[in-house]
Amino acid sequence: MAVDMTVILISAAFFLALVLYFALEQEHRERITGIAFFIAAAGGIVIYGFAYSHGHNSMFDRVTAVLRTLIDVGRMFVGMNNEAVFREALAKVGATDSLWLFVFWGAHFFAYYSMASAAVLALGKGAIRKLQQLLLNVRDLEIIYGITDSSLTLGRHVASDKHKSVIFIGRADASQELAIRQMGALLYSDDVALEPQEAFLKRLSLKRHDRKLHVYALSENEDANIKYAVHLLALLKKAEMEPQRTSLVLLGQEERHGGDLQATRDHYGYGEVKAFDHSELTARLLVQKYPISKAVEFDDNGLAKQDVEVLLVGFGPMGQEVLKKLIANGQFEGSTFHAHVFDPNCGIVDGFYRRRYAAMLKAYDVTFHSGSGRSMQFCDFLEEHAQSLTYIVVAIGNLKKGGEIAYAILDFLAKSKRKLPVYQCCNDTVVCYQDHLESEYASLHDADILFGGTMDDLAMKINHYYNDPEGSPKEQWMACDYFSRMSCRASADFLSAYLNRLCEDHSKELTDEKVENMAKTEHLRWNAFHYSMGYVRMSDETWAARAEQFRKEVTVGGVGHVRISKDAAEKQHACLVSWDELDELSARENEVTGKSVDYKQMDRDNVKVVLKLLQEEN
Repeated sequence: MAVDMTVILISAAFFLALVLYFALEQEHRERITGIAFFIAAAGGIVIYGFAYSHGHNSMFDRVTAVLRTLIDVGRMFVGMNNEAVFREALAKVGATDSLWLFVFWGAHFFAYYSMASAAVLALGKGAIRKLQQLLLNVRDLEIIYGITDSSLTLGRHVASDKHKSVIFIGRADASQELAIRQMGALLYSDDVALEPQEAFLKRLSLKRHDRKLHVYALSENEDANIKYAVHLLALLKKAEMEPQRTSLVLLGQEERHGGDLQATRDHYGYGEVKAFDHSELTARLLVQKYPISKAVEFDDNGLAKQDVEVLLVGFGPMGQEVLKKLIANGQFEGSTFHAHVFDPNCGIVDGFYRRRYAAMLKAYDVTFHSGSGRSMQFCDFLEEHAQSLTYIVVAIGNLKKGGEIAYAILDFLAKSKRKLPVYQCCNDTVVCYQDHLESEYASLHDADILFGGTMDDLAMKINHYYNDPEGSPKEQWMACDYFSRMSCRASADFLSAYLNRLCEDHSKELTDEKVENMAKTEHLRWNAFHYSMGYVRMSDETWAARAEQFRKEVTVGGVGHVRISKDAAEKQHACLVSWDELDELSARENEVTGKSVDYKQMDRDNVKVVLKLLQEEN
């Protein structure tokens, strides 16, 4: 009984295709399939070309032979063969069967594998999509609105957690669809998902008390991000989804959009909101990874031994955010802060900035120069300040040109016998240039700053200190307003770097004088943060009026609700004063409220609690 080789080889090809499908990434599977297709096609042309190369008496016979060859090669890829014509050709030339039949069936095997691989891939896509949709019922959900290089990078990061289902919402091209499939995520491009409707929540199988929902609105269109987040929030409210099980990362404006979308005691919203634009977040990455405190020398009592002198090249959107972060993170007891900003468009692009942050620019020494980073004016400045500069940042918005300026600055400093790193902020990336060695790159897409993770752990613990120590840190954080969260994050960013810098040797006992200087630095940082958020010092007249309002509330209802020293709506705060003025302010407020507020002690306690938290981590 003759053995049907076709059945055996097709079965083996399908089995191999299945094994490789589950064992290899799609990119490798496609490469192997391509190689198999090439071998099969080349082998088929040789085999059937040989089979039909005999007995030609005319041009028509030759053309017919070519056509029959091509037809039989094509039939290979649908599971068919013409073994008889090949055996007949072998007999005509007196060749043995064994070796040539091995070549014949080998070529057909590769053809069958190509066919089987394509079939398994097509079936596999559908089966995997069905499985992914079933997993929506049991896994936490990660919705990513907007398909860009950045959001795809985020998707790969999130999809590495096998307990989460990743869903992309948006229009994708072929390469983006392939990337989404490769990370094991789902893609929805229909109107029900793009403009979320109730049917979309049903598709996700969301219920009130089961899984968590994390939303990332990251399209390049900020208005579209806001619209999507608001529409989805309305659906979640209607479905009575608990806010503490939701979170939102929003590409928008932090101060403008964050508070409106975050849940409070009196307002339904997402339980956790992180609103940002790329410039703000990149500037934050800069001061997190390369804190100014590491560039400053301190004495044994925690006093800075030098002034902070910053050079910033470029004052577009990125440069403006960088300046705010440098001011907020560059204040230390014992030093003064100076910033020099170079941009040929100074006076043209800074109007809104100067108006909005007028109090900040008045409180700190910031000098603007209308020259580029390649101008003679800039070179003259470098020559004059080479020995006093503390921190240099290039933020012109062009990675290549910015790198050229950074290296030119390094060359200039080297001639002055000065070694100082130069940092560049551009395109969601921070680059550190130093001594012409390999540059160090830090990206938002590789940093915990965007993805969440442990980013807010220290900030949450700081907020917990200001609340009931017996309460839940997570619940207290959920009840915290958006600005207070921003303040806690800023404190955590600064103090974690600053205190680690001053307490590198944990064996040394902290003196009262050192703690006091640390507390003074914390107050300087607190002031700078509020100025960078657009706050101004509350006038004595406004303070007196608010104190009188407090007294009236106590007289009428027994309790005063107005916060005398802070007006969040008007961005005014009475604590925006020097350290020495805090005692008088505390006493004046306590006289009105009957409480025992000590603003200096708050700064001392904040330092101590962060020190304790850092020691626990170490």
